[in-house]
Amino acid sequence: MANTVDYYIATSSPWTYLATPRIKALAEKHNLIISWKPFNIMKVFAKNGTAIVKDRPKPVQINRLNELKRWRKHLNIPLTLEPKYFPVDITMSQKIIICCQNNNIDPYDIAFSFMKSVWVDEKDISNENTIKELCRDCHIDGDSIIKQAFKSTINDQYIKNTEDAIKNNVWGAPTFILDKELFWGQDRLDFLERKIQSLNL
Repeated sequence: MANTVDYYIATSSPWTYLATPRIKALAEKHNLIISWKPFNIMKVFAKNGTAIVKDRPKPVQINRLNELKRWRKHLNIPLTLEPKYFPVDITMSQKIIICCQNNNIDPYDIAFSFMKSVWVDEKDISNENTIKELCRDCHIDGDSIIKQAFKSTINDQYIKNTEDAIKNNVWGAPTFILDKELFWGQDRLDFLERKIQSLNL
């Protein structure tokens, strides 16, 4: 559907954290539907030969931190450059977002809570107690949704999101796909908005 943007995310990505409030605002401004697509970013990295942060060349790592500083200041959003729990296993948090969408619960609050927990509050979002706490804060039944997240159907959907990401040439997060056109990175939101405007949405 032309008015639906596929939003490929990783809850541990600082760039997804920076993008999420802005894609929500863009969606509200243009009456756009967000189809949340949590995917296994490590599998996509491995498929495309992309090194994880700690294995990237030193100049790339330094530039990444400089860019995060710039965007933190530009957007006036809190962000810890080297949080305590990064990298972190995001599998459960990703699957809970899938569960929310399947249950017609807007995933925004819990998704952004997971991201903020990593990049501001320095919490371990692989920890089940942390997940339950965040669910409670977002008025979600943590016990129930965690139980759902362990179901094979949710795992299958997570795998499909990842396969779709690979098929659609997604190689990082965040990635936005609208009308079959891909926009990679939180710094491409201006171009995404131009695309929305060109479709007269």
